[in-house]
Order: sequence, then C-alpha cells, then structure tokens
Amino acid sequence: MGEQRSEQKGPPQDVPSILRLIQRPERAVVTAGMPYANGPLHIGHLAGAHVPADIYSRWMGLLIGRENVLFVNGTDDHGSTSEVSALQAGVPIREFIDGIHKKQQVTLKRYGIGVDTYTGTSRPECFPIHKELAQDFLRKLNKNGMLQKRSSQQWFDPKLKRFLPDRYVKGKCPNPQCDNESAYSDECDRCGSQYEPTQLINPKSAISDAIPVMKETTHWWLDMWKVSEVLRTWIQSKENQWRKPVLAEVLGTVLPSARFDAVNEPAYKEIKATLPPHKPRYAPGKKIALQFESKVGMVEGQAVLAKKGIASEVVDGWAHRSITRDVEWGIPLPEELGPEAVGKTLYVWPDSLIAPISFSKVALKQSGQDPGRYKEFWCNPKARITQFLGQDNVFFYVIMQGAMWLGTQADPMRMPKAGELQMTDVLGCFHLQVNGEKMSKSRGNYFTGDQLLDEKGYSADQIRYFLATLSLPEKTSNFDVAALDERNKFLAGPMNASFEKPISAVHSKFGGRVPEGVLIEKVAGDTLQIVRRYVKAMERGDYASLLGAIENYARVINSLFTQFKPHDDRAPEESRRNALYSCFYVLKNLMIMLYPFAPETMNRLRESLKLEPSVFSVDQLGTPIPAGHEIGPKQQYFPGNAEQAAD
Repeated sequence: MGEQRSEQKGPPQDVPSILRLIQRPERAVVTAGMPYANGPLHIGHLAGAHVPADIYSRWMGLLIGRENVLFVNGTDDHGSTSEVSALQAGVPIREFIDGIHKKQQVTLKRYGIGVDTYTGTSRPECFPIHKELAQDFLRKLNKNGMLQKRSSQQWFDPKLKRFLPDRYVKGKCPNPQCDNESAYSDECDRCGSQYEPTQLINPKSAISDAIPVMKETTHWWLDMWKVSEVLRTWIQSKENQWRKPVLAEVLGTVLPSARFDAVNEPAYKEIKATLPPHKPRYAPGKKIALQFESKVGMVEGQAVLAKKGIASEVVDGWAHRSITRDVEWGIPLPEELGPEAVGKTLYVWPDSLIAPISFSKVALKQSGQDPGRYKEFWCNPKARITQFLGQDNVFFYVIMQGAMWLGTQADPMRMPKAGELQMTDVLGCFHLQVNGEKMSKSRGNYFTGDQLLDEKGYSADQIRYFLATLSLPEKTSNFDVAALDERNKFLAGPMNASFEKPISAVHSKFGGRVPEGVLIEKVAGDTLQIVRRYVKAMERGDYASLLGAIENYARVINSLFTQFKPHDDRAPEESRRNALYSCFYVLKNLMIMLYPFAPETMNRLRESLKLEPSVFSVDQLGTPIPAGHEIGPKQQYFPGNAEQAAD
C-alpha cells in the first residue's frame, strides 16, 4: 500500500490523469480591454487584448463547454474623448460612435474574435441596463461610506459653457527653459515638467479657442484606502497565479507606506532595526518611503519614527480618486447623491469597469436567455472571471475595480461571499511596437487590423498565430513583417506537411480509412509531455513558448514519415500501419490544441478528418481516431504566401 501511495504522488503517467487534475470552473467570463469609440482597431489592440482573450475563451470552451463561457466586449463610449472627437469631426455623437462601432465590429469578425456580444456602453441595447447597474453601484458605494464629496477648482470654457478636463486646455509651459506653446494644463509632454493648472501661461480651450477660467465644482471620490487591507490580502493570494508584472505593480501600490524627508535618513538608519518589517525606497521629492507588510505595521512604524523626531505621512494618494465628471455624455448620477449630482456623470474609468457585467446581461438577453443569469457567471465562487488588457490599465482593473466590487457588498471589509460580485483575474500585456518603434502614422509603421488583411494579404489565422508567439505578457514586443513572413514559412511548410502527409497517404495507400494499428511508444510519451505543458500554459494565458513546443510536436508526424514511410509500399506493412495510425493520433491532438489560436484553419482540418465539432474538447486529447474511420479530402490550411492568402 505504501508503495502504491508513493506512485500516486508522482506526475500523471497518462493523458486522462493529467486532464482529471485540471481545475474546471462551473462558468467562465472572459473580457478584453474595451476600445474607445473614437477610431479603428489597430494591431496593438488585437495583440494586447482581443486575440489573447479570444484564445483564452476558446480554451475555456475546450475545458468546460462553450455554452458555459461568456466572452463579452464592447466600445467604451462615454466621456470627453468620444464627445470631443465627435465635435471635432462635426458629426452628431450618436452617428459618430455608431460608425466607429460598426467598423470595429467588422474587424473583430474578420479576425475570428468569437464574442457573444460586441455592444457599447451607450448603445440602445445596453444603455438602459448599464445605467441601472452603474447607478446601483453608486448607491451602494455611497451607503457603505466608500464615496467622499470634494470641491475643487477646474477649468471652464465660457464659450461652450462646459468644464474642461486638463488635457483639453493648452498653453505655454511655465518652465523658463522650455518653449512649448502647446503644453497640457498639468504637464508638459516636451520637457516633462508637472505643475498646477493655474501656472499654465496663456491657457486656451483646445476645443473652442476660448480663454478658460477656473470655476469651483463638486465631485465624488472613491475611498479605496478603506478597503486597502482586503485588497492587499487578495492580491497576495495571487502570488503564484498572476503574471509577475501585474502582481508587482498592484502589490507595490497597495502595501501600506509612509514617507519622510530624506534629510532624516541617518536618523532612520539608527532605528531601522526596531521598526516592524518593511522595505525602504527613495521616492520623488527627496523623500524616503517605507513599505510595510500591513496597516498595523505602518502605524507602529510611524510611532517609532515620531519618537525619533522623524515626521512622516501616509502614502495614500493612489487610494483617493474622483469618479465623477462634469461631462454631459455619460451615465447620470442618481438623485440620491444630492442636489450637486445634477448634471454630473460617472467618470469613464469606473463606467468601463462596470460595463462587462452589463455586456454579459446584453449577451444573455440577445441569445434569448434570462439576463438575471449573469449572477451564475459574476457572483459564483465556482466561476472564473478573466480580463485581458494593457499593462498600463492594471491599476484600474485590479485596484479600482476590486475596491468597487468590495464596496457593493453588505460588508466591504471582507472578501465576497456567494451571491456577491467575485474578484476577477487580470492578465496584462505590454505595448506592441512595430518595426522596433512605437506605432506612429507619421513614421509609417501604424497598422490597423484591416490594413494587415487588405494590404499585406495575410489570413487572419496567420496573424493571430504570430501575435500569440510574441512575449507581450512579459515585456514590450515587436511586430515585424519580416518575422511574420518567416513564421508563416514554417506554418505553410512543416506544419502544413504534418496535416497533409497523413491525409494523402491514407487515400493513396489505405483506401481513405485510418488503418488498424497500435500507438508507437515514443508518440505516446511525446503526447504526455505536450499535453502536460499545454494545459499549464493555457491556464496561465502564456502562449509564446507553448507554440514552439506544439510546433516540435507537429514535427513528430514528419519524423514518422521519414522513419516508417507509410506512403511507400516497399516499407514493412505493419510498421507503416502503426506509423499512420500514430500520425492521425498526433494530428487530432494538434487540431484540438491549435484550435484556440487558428480556429478557422483547424475547423477546415476537422472537416478533412470528418470529425464532429464536439471534438473540440480538452477531453478528446489523447483519444485516437479509431481504425476504419473515413478521412475526407485535403483542404488549404495555412496559405503559403501573401498572394495565396488574398485569393
């Protein structure tokens, strides 16, 4: 018995055992970073959000059945960006947004992004649902003491009679060494200076050329500090699950910190050992910040510093953010917030964080289901919610969203229970460069998604596959057309050969049916290894190195043809049958594993193999195509070059 238990502790030695160990949620929600409704989808949108999210949603479909997955997205319609873009285009905002939305929808469809809905926060099918949900959020946040009212001075355009965000006021940079005449009202993008808006010289409204004035306004601020310890505990629980850049950024933010003037550094060093566990770091403004393990530790540490005569302050600027705006185009605040709420709307960031829940309701309604079923996906501890977005948006999707979710609970000071909104998993991606530089129309290295298909002649699956090979989860990566060409040489060469050779041989030598045979032992071992790696990488959304391993697995077919020659009557009959039987075993596994990356191509391969769509299931991995199964004709899989792809 002891020996038997020892064997069970080792890694699984067959594919079904690997599959049994996978954690399978009851339901899954997948979202991608929402694009603004002010322009076309470019290759960066696809690489950093939409393609990775689609791959993951298809993986979830393989794992728990596509009917248990909600993949939702839509345009981020509200806020001054859309409003001003429409104003500058001279088009009514509804017409402007609808035109952009339609183009984005077409691009996503061309790339096989299989969303259940692509809607938008202002669209007729979504806005009533979204307004009700967002206002409910605000009421609950307010009731739980998560909102604070603050008055401040803000730029006001007397000509348009509207408040202006800082970015819509420009003037001369107050830095005497800088001659920038188009600096923003709070920051100069030429010299990097930051300053108070009132210091801007010769300010002008960027949308009317009027001279703006400062005017008092009241806004509601989200108090994330109140729940920061719950956020910290939750984030720390993800240390072995989330991508390192995501975890580092958010954990570094929520760990409680206190700072003091750097002139006190010698005195601090004298008492450093007596402070609770902490990490010191230099901070802007000639300060030193101490990062503690908990708020309790920080308070104790500040007391020790004070006894030494070192005055310190809590670093909590990140935890207080205004979540309302003086913008007409948005979700109006509920009347319950008071008379100052009239004419104000929800800031576009919290608006966009809530939106995927609204989109889920829309998707369910559009498919003839009860929108109330959204709770099975969003309020179910046995469900999984995964959001793909740019690394620069991680703060909002982890910390702000987490605080808002906690703030809607009966008790914000604990993790959610069943029936309450569950915390989400966030997979961030870094920016995509093109030809080694930041995308820029003036440099000629800016590609919309449609341009790559129309002008370069690639198939969508070719581009999807290549984007998945980039290392965006870990670092800024480069889209190089020459590298795309090189990758497709492999797809159109050895990869296509691994699809085509068994199909050709079975028709020319075995009457179009899978021959009787036994699985070659090395093939079984290679399969065990790749399946183990596949499920682990797909779970984490890490695709680059995985695809290299899958490519090596595809080469197994070509090796079997070289060694056993199933297409050649002169080779021994039994080894030819075993080899071809094993080739179809590998081919079926390849088809399933590559389906999330190249769905249209793998669907054509499925048709050639005369298998049902239900074959796209993780539980079909390691299951052979039975002897005697009829195989259909070859099709075109990965095009050999751009001209072929365009035909």
